[in-house]
Amino acid sequence: MKFVALSGSHRTDSESSKVAHWLIDHLKGKGHEGSVIDLGKADIPLWSTDAWDQDSELSAFMKPFLKQVDEADALILVSPEWAGMVPGALKNFLLYVSGHVAAYKPTLIVGVSSGRGGIYPVNELRVSSYKNTRLSFIPDNLIVQVCETVMNDHDMDGANADDKEIKKRSAHVLNVLVAYAKALKPMREENDLIHPDYPFGV
Repeated sequence: MKFVALSGSHRTDSESSKVAHWLIDHLKGKGHEGSVIDLGKADIPLWSTDAWDQDSELSAFMKPFLKQVDEADALILVSPEWAGMVPGALKNFLLYVSGHVAAYKPTLIVGVSSGRGGIYPVNELRVSSYKNTRLSFIPDNLIVQVCETVMNDHDMDGANADDKEIKKRSAHVLNVLVAYAKALKPMREENDLIHPDYPFGV
């Protein structure tokens, strides 16, 4: 299986990027393929209708990123909680993602907080980001709290109780995501699920 994690923080070397890489590295350790799109480093332009023009510079710039999404069997959206919200960079990236590259792909939402937050990005993404993309959010999610002190290595015993618990929880949720990826891949391949008359979901 092939996985792509999208790190939604604008910051370079962010905790969200750390978490995204930890998750992908864990999957690679289980024999899967994976990559991270780090929005703190990718410098994605603000979306405009030029993205609909296949000959535009914007379309050409986004092509390799959308190719990664298209080739993935499942996705991971990693979002920090900034003022109780999903950062603009992540929502901006999702504006580029059409159902043609993402529809019915199982997707794990991960909220990241330096304190005891992290739930608001999960709620916001579940409510507002699936209609046109048709991402299939799995029921499970992951919330990484006190993020600076956890997931800094791959020792599953953990440096402290929080570290050990979130690593165990992450491993379990990734197993769930893998199961969904295996189950939904043949569904997409064996059925014509994108109808030209209904390109925007609901």
